Amino acid sequence: MIITRRKLLGYGAAGVLAMPYVAKAQAQPIRLVFSHHIPTNHLAHRTAERFAADVNKGTNGQVTIDIRPASQLFNLRTSAEALQLGTLDFAWTDLGTLANWQPQFGFTSVPFLFNDYDHVKKVLYGQIGQQIVADVKSTLGVDILCLGASGFRIFCSKKEIKSADDLRGIKLRVPEIPVYVEMARALGTNPTPIPAGEIYTALQTGVIDGFEGPADFVQTGKQYEVAKFVTRTHHIFTEVSMMGSVKKMASLPANVQKVIREAAVDATSKWMWETNLKEQTDAWTDLTTKATANASPNIPSFRSKMGPVIDSFVAKAGPKAKAYIEAVQKAA
Repeated sequence: MIITRRKLLGYGAAGVLAMPYVAKAQAQPIRLVFSHHIPTNHLAHRTAERFAADVNKGTNGQVTIDIRPASQLFNLRTSAEALQLGTLDFAWTDLGTLANWQPQFGFTSVPFLFNDYDHVKKVLYGQIGQQIVADVKSTLGVDILCLGASGFRIFCSKKEIKSADDLRGIKLRVPEIPVYVEMARALGTNPTPIPAGEIYTALQTGVIDGFEGPADFVQTGKQYEVAKFVTRTHHIFTEVSMMGSVKKMASLPANVQKVIREAAVDATSKWMWETNLKEQTDAWTDLTTKATANASPNIPSFRSKMGPVIDSFVAKAGPKAKAYIEAVQKAA
């Protein structure tokens, strides 16, 4: 309907009020999926909820993010693959898992590479972290919205572990990440990569004798109920990062992309980081009351077996991996 000036004057005041209403164009609703493998009582899930709420608020309700936890859609590895294919929008995954396709990214999982949380933070949120984000995007088509922390890893097992030799012969669950598998072999275990959601049952049924992971994962998963010993080795730092599909991000309006990136950084590098520091400490303290805990195992016995693991990793992953490792060591 075209309204000329003459027609408008002819309507008069009452006529204008009676004119057909033309609605203002509304932004089309956008629904996105955030899948992850972690239980709903874990910090990472709560961080995902915070992220989703901030995105919804920042876009005035235009964007809704459907969170699917506990491997409802994808496990750790398949979520990373789905991001590359563009069949999943967001996920919690990590550089170690991405090493299944680009081995150099597994450098974060090199045993005893990081000294403490301050060292980790300097790496993730400095120049090294910026280079990692660029490299992942260009080689895999995965958009790291924000690198993040899950925590240093401990052992949870059916037998007491005082030194590396105590691990010999046990069936040890490790993530499906090459350097973890090699570490397990170097320690004389039988590495058994199974999904995280199956650990409790696998311990119950004897499929595995132990596993390793961050203290809060052990606490929230209650695996200590079927594996009574925990050992604080802090052998590997677990990075867990909020990642998205490059294809999906590129398809979104610029203002929506901006809100998503800002919400990811706020939720992951700020709120999650500080909360994680406290919760990892609290989780270990709680585990000491529920299991037989060893806070001071013979760390040199573990380190002495890691040389071949590191050499093998560099040989397979190439000069880029070596450069990452050397950069991290210099940042200490």
